[in-house]
Amino acid sequence: MLIMNTIKDLFEDLGGTGAVARIISVKHSAASEMRRRGSIPVKYWPAIIAEASARELSVDSDTLVAMHVSNAETAA
Repeated sequence: MLIMNTIKDLFEDLGGTGAVARIISVKHSAASEMRRRGSIPVKYWPAIIAEASARELSVDSDTLVAMHVSNAETAA
């Protein structure tokens, strides 16, 4: 299983912004903004986790929390 450290890594490993938009059922522009901010709203996490699991990527809620905390620390 691959391990990701950032939201950007997650987007790349899931196939890019367009793929993430399809996974979470939002417009490309919304997913692009999430990627730019380095933050994915919690309501989309179940779809992200399910897709990551189907692709044998190591992503769970703890992983997503760590990615968001890391992004917040970097931005500060």
